[in-house]
Amino acid sequence: FEPAKRPPAAPAAPEPPPVSESPAEDFEELAHAHDRLIGTILAEEETLIATHRKHIDQMVELIKEEMVHLNSVDRPGSDVDAYVHGLDRILDTKATFINELRSQLAVFKGHLAEEERLSHQFQARSMVANGVRAA
Repeated sequence: FEPAKRPPAAPAAPEPPPVSESPAEDFEELAHAHDRLIGTILAEEETLIATHRKHIDQMVELIKEEMVHLNSVDRPGSDVDAYVHGLDRILDTKATFINELRSQLAVFKGHLAEEERLSHQFQARSMVANGVRAA
């Protein structure tokens, strides 16, 4: 097995809106940044789920290969060097697959955290604009 090709880089999260002179402009910029981030998150979610499914398929194939190595090494006179080499290669491949999925997951989690932060900012500014005090 060869390591999976990396999916295309996810679009970068939108930059925080610049501070403007007008609270209305600031509020509108925040809303646009939030909308762009939601679009990024939705696209990343689809990619992450597809990558996870592919990862599971790859792991199943590697487990099957491991079973072949185990069954082979259990026989008398087996080639232990071939078993060790095969197991080492399989474990390296699994580690690569896992690291790639974790990397993609970390980006996604970061965007979710940013969305939550923007959402709280948006709500706070909305309350201020409507003259409501935070509890």
